Amino acid sequence: MNKQIKKQLAPLCILVSVIIFAAVLFFTVKPLFESFSEAKTQRENAEREEKELAEKDRLLKEEAAKEEMRLKAIKPIYQSDLQSDAENLGMFGSMFEDIIRRVQYNGLYIRSIEYDLKPASDVLFQKFAEEYNVCELKFFLVGTYAQLQSFLVELNNTFPYLSTVSALDVAAFSENTDYILINMSITLYSKKPAKK
Repeated sequence: MNKQIKKQLAPLCILVSVIIFAAVLFFTVKPLFESFSEAKTQRENAEREEKELAEKDRLLKEEAAKEEMRLKAIKPIYQSDLQSDAENLGMFGSMFEDIIRRVQYNGLYIRSIEYDLKPASDVLFQKFAEEYNVCELKFFLVGTYAQLQSFLVELNNTFPYLSTVSALDVAAFSENTDYILINMSITLYSKKPAKK
């Protein structure tokens, strides 16, 4: 009977041993697996955050480069050397003459020029009259479309100071259809000298 009990107990002992081994294995491997899983999740989160930071950094650098390009595209405002409070064309230095030379260089004929040192419609004059001088030049020109286009491109690309074309009206010239009559307003700006 002893042998028969031993035979019956043997599978039971093996089963109990396997259960104990599985329990020990489960309780040792489970924390290792959880810590591995947690470490993997942390690593994935860190990699994701690193990618997000790299993307944000790239976008910030791209935005900074765009802003730098935008600021470089903005022309400076002319600073007069005159230390006078009088508002006159002298406050614009040689800009007035430079515009006339550019008009003539591009083959446009000047019929007349008027100027207004206090153009009420100009926003800069309205808001910052204490800091800036503003002069609106009103040109009455005759030329071709190509000459006008060439002048406008040159004014935009090579004129060194801030200026705006505030009005442009074009009409056909009745005597010769190759030419046009141009009414054009160009606004020039200069910074007023610092008051002592």
